[in-house]
Amino acid sequence: MNFDRMADRYDETRGGAERGRTVAAALAPHLLGETPPERARLLEIGVGTGLVSAAFVELGWSVAGVDLSERMLARAAGRLSGRILRADATAIPLRSGTVDACAAVHVLHLVGDQPAVLAEVVRVLRPGGRFGFVGAGAPDGSDISEIIQAMQATLADGASRRDAPDTVTRLAEQAGLRLVADLTLTGAGRPSTPLEAARQIELRTWSTFWDVPASKWSTIVEPALDALRGLPNPAEARPARIRTPCLIFESQSPGTPARAR
Repeated sequence: MNFDRMADRYDETRGGAERGRTVAAALAPHLLGETPPERARLLEIGVGTGLVSAAFVELGWSVAGVDLSERMLARAAGRLSGRILRADATAIPLRSGTVDACAAVHVLHLVGDQPAVLAEVVRVLRPGGRFGFVGAGAPDGSDISEIIQAMQATLADGASRRDAPDTVTRLAEQAGLRLVADLTLTGAGRPSTPLEAARQIELRTWSTFWDVPASKWSTIVEPALDALRGLPNPAEARPARIRTPCLIFESQSPGTPARAR
């Protein structure tokens, strides 16, 4: 999925550089292994505007990133000059076994062929290299999040997310990776008011809403918008606490079973 339409608004609606540093700080100790930071080579799949990769550079890593969106990469160029490539994650333009770690942050639900992407991850990783997956964050307990989560569940018609941790683990193991850490990143999200939340949904800020058909928009989304606007004190910001799943996988030496521990 191409994020050109979001390039101008991505950073401000996804937490900015602070979020990038938070994610990198959480992932880096688990991705490093025995390689010193100044020699560690990281590939970020779906690098976007470069928020996460730039934070890894600050930590001393050598970083490269791939993405489909020219406009997102134009933003990333200011942070990662010479470190980015426009490429599909199913055909990464790197030699096999040339990176120590890969990261995919809020991106696996957007790719069309997840097994093919994970196969490419395995190909470019050195034996024993690590892959860090960060999935969708779930806000804790505000009246805003309750309305939005109920709406999203109805839109999904009971189907689980394509980047649900169980799904990613199964596909990763099939590709030749083994799970070595299962983490939850917990932190403060950006406070929002019910009115601002409704506005961002109307703007289709999140990819969840890009392809919602008109019939579902009118019967599912619009009632949720009305509910948000009808909350008490709709112009008052609610504090946000986000719990985000994070999985760390390790590539195997040739012939090693993926499920071996």
